[in-house]
Amino acid sequence: MKRLFLVITSAILINTISFGQKWTPEIICSTDTLTVEPYISMKYNPEKIDSAKQEPYKIVQCRTRSKIGFRMDIAVSSYYYGDKTTSWIGQHGGPNFNYILVVDKLNFGFRFKPWSIDPKKEMEFDGQTLPTTAILNNIRLDYYVGYSLDFEKLISLEPYVGYNRTSFLVINEDELNQEFSFNKTGGLIVGTTLNKYFKIKEHEYIAVFGTVGYGFVDYEKVHPNLDNGYFEWNLGIAHKGFGTKRFNKRVE
Repeated sequence: MKRLFLVITSAILINTISFGQKWTPEIICSTDTLTVEPYISMKYNPEKIDSAKQEPYKIVQCRTRSKIGFRMDIAVSSYYYGDKTTSWIGQHGGPNFNYILVVDKLNFGFRFKPWSIDPKKEMEFDGQTLPTTAILNNIRLDYYVGYSLDFEKLISLEPYVGYNRTSFLVINEDELNQEFSFNKTGGLIVGTTLNKYFKIKEHEYIAVFGTVGYGFVDYEKVHPNLDNGYFEWNLGIAHKGFGTKRFNKRVE
C-alpha cells in the first residue's frame, strides 16, 4: 500500500506543477480567403434565374481535431489477492498492453496482461499435483468501456467498467512430464485512470498515467480453496492521436 500511495501522490504532484493547454480542440484556419461563386442549376427557368441568384461570398479553409482517435498504453501492473490466493501464487506484477478506440469522450478498450508465476505451494487439479517447480502463465484479458472527464492543463480522469477473462497455463509441462488443465474464469472489473497529457504535435499526445482497479474475478472456479477478486494498480505511458476534420468557414 505504501507503493500505491507513492504512485498516487506522484501523479497528483505532476498534475499540479505541469503546465499545459486546455483540453479543448483547436480550430486552425488558413489566412488565405477563397471566393465562392454560387452554383445556379440549369434546371431553373431563365425567367427565375435573377430571383434565385446569390452574391459571391468568401470562405477560409479550416481544420480541427476529429472525434475519432486511437490510444496505445504500455504499463507495469501490480496485483493483490486475498490470503488464500496469495498463498498459492503470491502478490506479483506484470506488463500491461492496452489498446483503445476513442470516440469523442468514450473509450472502448482491450488490455492484454500476461505474466509467468512460480507457485508458492503445491495444489491438486483434476487429480494432478501442480508442483512449485511449475512455470505458470497467468493471462488476463480485459474488455471495457470508459469515459473521459477532461480538465484544464491536459488532465483527464477516465473511469471504466468492463469484463475480465483469466486463464492459467503451465508452460513447462514437458520438463515436469505432466499435463494440466485449469478452468477459465472471469468477472466484472471497475476502476479509474488519471492521465497527464503532453501535446507533441497537432492532434497527438503522450501521457503518463496511473490506474487503480478491482476485479470481481471468481477464482473458486479455478480451485475451491482460492479467494475471489483482486486489487491492481498500473503505472505507464501512452500515445494518443486523433484524425483531422476539415471544413470551410464563411467569412464576412
